[in-house]
Amino acid sequence: MIKLFIRSLFLLLFATIANAQSNSDTAELNKTFKQVKWRSIGPFRGGRSNTAVGVTSNPMVYYMGTTGGGLWKTEDMGLSWNNISDGFFKTATVGGIAVAESDPNIVYVGMGEHAVRGVMTHHGDGMYKSTDAGKTWKKIGLDATHHIARVVVDPKNPNIVFVAAQGSLYSSSNDRGIYKSTDGGTTWNKILFVDDKTGCAELSMDMNNPSILYAAMWEHGRTPWKVTSGGPGSALYKSTDGGTTWNKMQNGLPKEMGKMAITVSRANSEKVYALIESDFTKEAGGMYVSENAGKTWSQATSDHRIIGRAWYYIEVFADPIIENTLYVMNAPALKSTDGGKTWENVSSTHGDYHNLWINPSNSNNMIIADDGGAAITFNGGKSWSSQDIYATAQFYRINVDNEFPYNIYGGQQDNSSVKIASRSFRGSIDATNWSSSAGGESAFLAFDPNDPRYVLGGSYQGTIEVLDSKSKGSTNIMAAPIQYLGKDAKDDKYRFNWNAPIIWSKHEPNTYYHGAQVLLRTTDMGKTWTEASPDLTRNEKAKQGTPGGPFTNEAVGAENYGTLSYVIESPNEKGVMYTGSDDGFVYITKDGGKTWKNVTPAGLAECLINAIEVSPFDNATAYIATTRYKFDDHTPGLYKTTDYGKTWTKINTGIAGNAFTRVIREDTKVKDLLFAGTEFGIYMSQNGGKNWMPFQLNLPNTPITDLRIHQDNLIASTSGRSFWILDDLNLFRQYKKDTINTLLYQPTTAYLANGYSELDQNNDEFKGSKMYEGVNPATGVVVYYQLPTLKESEVVTIEIKDAAGNVVRQFSSKTETDNKGAGRRIPKGPKLSSNKGLNRFVWDMRYPSIPTIPGVFIESSFRGHKAIPGNYTITLKAGVQTNSTTASILANPLYQVGENDYKEFDALMKQMEGEVITMHTMILDLYESKNQLEGVLKNLSSDSKYSAVKTAGEGLVKQLKAWDEDMIQRKSTAYDDVENFPNKFTAEYMFMVNQNESDIPRVNQPVLDLLKEYTPKWEALKARGLDLKNNLLPALNKQLWEAGVGAVWIH
Repeated sequence: MIKLFIRSLFLLLFATIANAQSNSDTAELNKTFKQVKWRSIGPFRGGRSNTAVGVTSNPMVYYMGTTGGGLWKTEDMGLSWNNISDGFFKTATVGGIAVAESDPNIVYVGMGEHAVRGVMTHHGDGMYKSTDAGKTWKKIGLDATHHIARVVVDPKNPNIVFVAAQGSLYSSSNDRGIYKSTDGGTTWNKILFVDDKTGCAELSMDMNNPSILYAAMWEHGRTPWKVTSGGPGSALYKSTDGGTTWNKMQNGLPKEMGKMAITVSRANSEKVYALIESDFTKEAGGMYVSENAGKTWSQATSDHRIIGRAWYYIEVFADPIIENTLYVMNAPALKSTDGGKTWENVSSTHGDYHNLWINPSNSNNMIIADDGGAAITFNGGKSWSSQDIYATAQFYRINVDNEFPYNIYGGQQDNSSVKIASRSFRGSIDATNWSSSAGGESAFLAFDPNDPRYVLGGSYQGTIEVLDSKSKGSTNIMAAPIQYLGKDAKDDKYRFNWNAPIIWSKHEPNTYYHGAQVLLRTTDMGKTWTEASPDLTRNEKAKQGTPGGPFTNEAVGAENYGTLSYVIESPNEKGVMYTGSDDGFVYITKDGGKTWKNVTPAGLAECLINAIEVSPFDNATAYIATTRYKFDDHTPGLYKTTDYGKTWTKINTGIAGNAFTRVIREDTKVKDLLFAGTEFGIYMSQNGGKNWMPFQLNLPNTPITDLRIHQDNLIASTSGRSFWILDDLNLFRQYKKDTINTLLYQPTTAYLANGYSELDQNNDEFKGSKMYEGVNPATGVVVYYQLPTLKESEVVTIEIKDAAGNVVRQFSSKTETDNKGAGRRIPKGPKLSSNKGLNRFVWDMRYPSIPTIPGVFIESSFRGHKAIPGNYTITLKAGVQTNSTTASILANPLYQVGENDYKEFDALMKQMEGEVITMHTMILDLYESKNQLEGVLKNLSSDSKYSAVKTAGEGLVKQLKAWDEDMIQRKSTAYDDVENFPNKFTAEYMFMVNQNESDIPRVNQPVLDLLKEYTPKWEALKARGLDLKNNLLPALNKQLWEAGVGAVWIH
């Protein structure tokens, strides 16, 4: 016992020190790279929610707790949702929410989901509280409870709160049961504890008498190969004194109990419903009803629909107004109007339901939580709000193709697999940019990345199909088409992991591998399969028995054990492959599967080998990411070999002690630059794993399930926040910590692309995500530069030149004066930052903007045209220091535009834009001269000696006005004025210029024909303008001087 205590104390101290260091490193990294943003791409399709509640006093407001995605709030009845836990919560999975009825500003949240799966389930870190309706949060204890099923608040006193803690899932623990606070969570007392295997699955308060409580205690637990739901600890309890004492309810209830739920009717406190898992062979489970507040019970029904897969469901909710109406959450959501005797389906939302909140003032108003998120109804479930508006999906793995833009593939838990574009060329990334792919929720997806028409995708229990992405049809290609559901794993011909690996071979033509306990190979798209290995697992039969009990079996594949969990081919060596198993074995073959060698790290405890990475730089170097969280061991487990697995080194220094690891990847361009995905975010190592530092930036706190480096991007799949992309990986490949010198980093190659991105500008407040749609990468050339402390007088400039040395664009940190007094306005480019440290700037690839005419509306864009594909030189000057680098703009592969086409377009746009600049400059100059002249004439006295010059001046004003009216429509000052007043020459010319620029640049003959027509007109107008400027104005000036009057200023 003493040794155990010392070991626990040491681990706690280690975790505290590691977390403190981690927090310091994170703050420094976030400060340095605050302008670098991960971006959320979606898909916007909800992931699992265990809990959702409304606000009794405000039917507009609801809260949704997600699995891995944090806490969300809507204030418009579900039209939009916003995450309100980012930056406050240390874990991201919510189990219970309670809003105080007496004060809706007080919200309590319990962490760790209660529908405890064997995959994609996440523990929590206790309780959080808000006193301002979710704007800010405070941690209030119960850290070690891990999984909280329910939070209940006294309807009249918001400081009295109860917590139903299920407790640790994978080990015995005393941190479970029912907790009570009477001071708003400042202190807690455990008021009901059964034993270290039994937690509280449900807690119901009599809202008519808050001293009365009903509790469902659940003996349960998991190992990697079995879920236990039920035992001697499971029982129903009642308290009549606010939890001080408890009595077990037994009269009329089954003796054998598993998971249970209980609810007392708000409409009639004597009526209590209990949903009970029990012995299916005796039909002992089902709905039980008490008409006397729990003294006696009777079975209303044993309908299997309401108690199936009990450990995942078993939820019952009484209508607060109609006492005989109640709801059960299961694979379907079910409703009874006769006190639980008969049932009908009620919901048409996603499916697999876990919670229901019913408004006590209006029972037609509800919010339901299920495997697709949360949805709101105001008509008793006839219709619901959308669940396809938040990116809270849980993804297992990442694969990518080489299309443009490239696509990301992954299996979404509780949904289909997904193929989603990494960017969109029309607005943002929306539902038109993604579709379902092969396989199901747990799919690995495999394909030829250069020709991804055919996609192999799996699902649980070894099902696999090949999808023809063109025809949208698929073919089942299961290696052994046996119905494995309900079987013990030891009896299966092939044992498949829930997330069974499938890979495409880059070295063997048309070859794919599928991992069971052996490695299967097909060379004909699944028409035939051969075994390419012996059993590569521990194959312990004792861990391949009945996967669920004692009452409900759970043989759908998630508890299959002794299976291959990862397979990878060496990127450089044909015939070299590694496999990893879910029971901790690592094997290698160097001859394409003819022979295999066990290269498991010496002393490696039984664990899940979740990912393997083979170095692209050294054939003998590989990495593995292991995890023992299913043994309640949350320490990180990364290992490295440099000799094909003969020896391994543990490489976890710097990773938080409780951040168990799922994936490790090495950069494709910089040796020893590593990235690791953990339960609590991403880490980076710049020295081959010797040391790690947090690499979260703006990425929300969410479990990382996979990472992929592709086309200079770092892609992350998450368990609760969908897919995220970091576009600026090149920056981290080059970055140097230097506070003395000015540094300019080479930008990532950019493509000519239409579309828009919030990342086209710098916004410290932008979090990398938005409502409804995914975020595009910046559509320009992203330039990062580093500055020391500059003097206030020192200016930062950037000059961009093309390959011929011609200046394309110039930018400055100096504020440009808007010379309104002179009647001029030139659209400004972005102002450069001169802040110390790392700065970010996006060149939109355009030439300088055309000067506008103040006070005049012209139906045209004044932006300069986009630069064409090629190499450009960027020169940064800061004070006395100068740095230069190159940037490349590539042609969009989707545009059928040749090199000569681009050159023709560029030359014509430069010519026409140049003419418009001349026009507008002349208009501005002559209009200014006209105004000056009018002012001079107005101030002339009526003395006859000024008659001649006045007459001449008035005549010149008429000529200036006439020329101006031919050039510009000054009556047009607003958008719709272009319909009321005829356009003049400059507007017509600019319209032609704009029509020559498109997303896909091309010079069309009608533009050339019109230019041919406009050119002589412009030449005539220009000649008139030059005559006014160079001849008539100087002549008048001479007369003015001779008359003793000041001259008109001529530009």
